[in-house]
Amino acid sequence: IIPPGGEGKIKLSLKTGGYGGSKMTKNISVRTNDPRKRKFSLAVTGMVEQVAKIDPVSVNLYGKPGDTLEKTVTITPSQKYPFSIKSMQQLPGSKVDAQLIKPENGKGPWQVKISGMAPTVTKLYDNIVLKTDSKYTPVLYIRISIMFIDQGNSDS
Repeated sequence: IIPPGGEGKIKLSLKTGGYGGSKMTKNISVRTNDPRKRKFSLAVTGMVEQVAKIDPVSVNLYGKPGDTLEKTVTITPSQKYPFSIKSMQQLPGSKVDAQLIKPENGKGPWQVKISGMAPTVTKLYDNIVLKTDSKYTPVLYIRISIMFIDQGNSDS
């Protein structure tokens, strides 16, 4: 209970996943027992620190059947919050090839080399899960979409 004219603290937690390196604003409703102001909104704004830079954050590749399509994703831990990647998982039955490449000397960026090939018109999808030893970001995700289209037919 806060007496009239007194001060108090409001404790809150925010889910900041996906906001690393950017400004985040959230509005919260505060309820009081003050008959003149039973409820009010409070805006909370701040910068969310970036634990890792993932470039690109998702992979979208397009090509024709028979092509091998490739892309390398780079995961760079921030200097303030270093971490290691402990494992990589793919969806069961995935036809996307993914290879985790550790940094040289254990320092610097990690890489995930993505590739896919299909002999016919098709779409390949995967959601790669990287488990880390970070208490801030124990899991990272990379969404993959690879489309093999008949380039003579724009309806595919």
